This record gives sequence, C-alpha cells and structure tokens, in this order.
Amino acid sequence: MFGVTTSDDNRPVTWIGRYPVRIVTIICALYVLGMFATVALQTAAANFTIFAFQFPIFIHGAFWQPLTCTFLQSADFFFVFNILFLYWSGRQLEEFLGRRRFIQLFVMLLIIPPLVISSWIPFGRAWMYYGSYEVCIGMFIAFATVYPNIELFGWVTLKWLAFAGIVLGTMQDLPHHHWGNLSVLWVICLAAFLYIRFMQGRIPIKVDVARLNPFRRRPRLTVVQKPSARRVVEPDDVIASVDPILDKISKSGMGSLTETERKILDRARNRLLKKD
Repeated sequence: MFGVTTSDDNRPVTWIGRYPVRIVTIICALYVLGMFATVALQTAAANFTIFAFQFPIFIHGAFWQPLTCTFLQSADFFFVFNILFLYWSGRQLEEFLGRRRFIQLFVMLLIIPPLVISSWIPFGRAWMYYGSYEVCIGMFIAFATVYPNIELFGWVTLKWLAFAGIVLGTMQDLPHHHWGNLSVLWVICLAAFLYIRFMQGRIPIKVDVARLNPFRRRPRLTVVQKPSARRVVEPDDVIASVDPILDKISKSGMGSLTETERKILDRARNRLLKKD
C-alpha cells in the first residue's frame, strides 16, 4: 500500500554522527559538487558543454550526457533555493515513499529531459539541455501531490505554491522561446503528478513490475502427471457375480447397491438380452 514502507526501506543509507544520510542527501551533495565542477571548468576555459545533453553528440558516443547534464550548475543565488527545496521536499518524499520508490521517482525525473529533448529532433530542433531546475520542480510537484493542503508561511498551501512554480518556470522560458526547456518542465511536472497518483492507487493501471525485471528468479516448471482413472476390476464371470447382488437387493433393496454393483448388474442384463 502507498505510504507504508518496510523498516529497511525507510532507513537512512548511513549515519554521520547523529545525522542520517538519506538518498536525497547524496543527491543534493552531487548537485553541489556539480556546481563546483562547472565553475572549475569555466574558470579553466574548458568546454563543459560536452557534459550537457546534445542529441547529435550523444548518438556519436557521448553516452554519459543523460546522467551528467543535470549536474551542470551555474553558480547563482537561485541555486541555493533549488537545493533547499529539493532537500526539504525530497526528504519528506523519501520518508513517505520509501527508499526504493523514491529512487524510481528520481530516475524517472532524470531520464525525462533527454527523452523530451530528443523528441524535438524530427522537427529540426537540436536543443542543448543542462541544469537541475526542472528536476527540482518535478520533485516539489510530487511532494505537493502527496501533501497538497499543507500550509507554508501560514497562508499558502503547497498545491498553489507548486502551481506558482510551474507558471514562473513557464514565464522564464516563453520570452526566450526556449521550447525545449519548456516542454521538459511540463512533461516532468505531469509525470511527477501521475507517478504519485499511480502509487496512491488513483490511476487504475495494473503493472506487474516484478515481471519486467530481467534478473528476477523465474519459477521452476514442474510436470504434473494427470492422475489416471482407477480401473474397476470386475469378475470375468459376470453372470456368476450377479447372485450376491440379487440377494442384496432382496434384503436391502436397489438403493443399497454401489455404483460397481449396478454396473455388474447392467452388464449381466445386457448379456442375457444378447443371448435371447
């Protein structure tokens, strides 16, 4: 059931002193390291765009780009708010969903941007994508879907704050015609919302995830032999075997006969009819 996790799935990955280290803690640390690495590459005048997702370069061997593109970060003040929102909402989600489902959500948010950017190629658009803004918004949308009516600052609920985030993100991309980033934002928000709704059981789609796992242990096939029908051994001399049955009928009536005795009686009658 959604929201009910096992004790192992809900435990931190490790502890540093008294502080728990969860999956979202590691993710936020990677984003911070990505920001420092981006600044170092820019300072050294290196071409850091090889780590951004660009479909023409990706199909020619840059297979690391779908993973590294989200960790390219420019050093600005808004990055701090992105990480704070990511940690705050991600921590609540990880505790509620459990470690396994939270990882599934984050991986889904990671693979959506490269897929959406790649879908523009048939229309002659080869967009370059990098950054964590859309992933952070998607994580916050998932959090607001779980707790839509929690109030922040005593007057605004999470669902309206999430809606404001989508509107502001859209307004940032519209004037510059960044249709690639805009489509990534909308698809990520929709996917995060539907993922939580699916886990809550509000979307009636039955998916056997275990059957999709190629490493699952397959059940052993066992051959079950069909039980053969027991042959009823009847006496060779059917006529001779009728006498005890007739005695039984005279004493207890026809209702006392077993199924085998009835068959013997019928066979004897048929033989007598053939002789006549």
